[in-house]
Amino acid sequence: MYGFCSLPAVPMRAEATDRAEMVSQLLFGDTFVVEHQGEKWSFIVADYDGYRGWVDNKQIYLLGEDDYSKVKDYWDIVSDSLLATVRVDGTDVFLPMGSRLPNVGVSLLKGPNIEHDVPKCKAKGVKSLLEIASKWLGVPYLWGGKTCMGVDCSGFTQTVFKVCGIKLLRDASQQATQGCAVDDFADMQPGDLCFFHNADGRIIHVGIFAGCGCIIHASGCVRIDTLDTHGIYNTSLQCYTHTLSSIRRMR
Repeated sequence: MYGFCSLPAVPMRAEATDRAEMVSQLLFGDTFVVEHQGEKWSFIVADYDGYRGWVDNKQIYLLGEDDYSKVKDYWDIVSDSLLATVRVDGTDVFLPMGSRLPNVGVSLLKGPNIEHDVPKCKAKGVKSLLEIASKWLGVPYLWGGKTCMGVDCSGFTQTVFKVCGIKLLRDASQQATQGCAVDDFADMQPGDLCFFHNADGRIIHVGIFAGCGCIIHASGCVRIDTLDTHGIYNTSLQCYTHTLSSIRRMR
């Protein structure tokens, strides 16, 4: 069984209850495979990053195999605005950055009628990546979030890179296995991902190197702080908040 997200954002939860931790979100146009469907909740696997979680059956749209293939293979327009306006079944809907929209001429055999004039995203390269990342400044931190209403550190990096055509996994610890290692701090380039560990050595945070000794990351909100060989120095708190673990280049 298959489905896609027909709402701006849908929470994926650790357990089949509204009280459970939100581990991630589906964004509009995201497709998934349903591994188990219960009366009220379904356990799904997101196609984009393989993330697993429970979603409320009232918030998903199930598809047959033919429609699923159309949505999965041909919906590739990703908005590079924090919010883009489309019409879904005749109603204006605001979609978050990272949403996928249908190409011209692609329609479902059944499902919501989607009209939009959002141009295909052309964001590429380091300059575009940093410009996209800067649009998020001030967005509040939200565990499991991936939208401008709230985002966590790896949801931020995943979505920014997604818009620029680079696929990242969901969690910081997963992203730290991707790309190529940058062994020397002095060799860092803008757009590199910096990873940070806790006292146990576990990767718990990620941010984007912005150049000139600065990092843009989601901590309290999406913000720019100072970065050195020790880690992140929070200019508001006047202290180090994260210890540098590794640097990876994803392009």
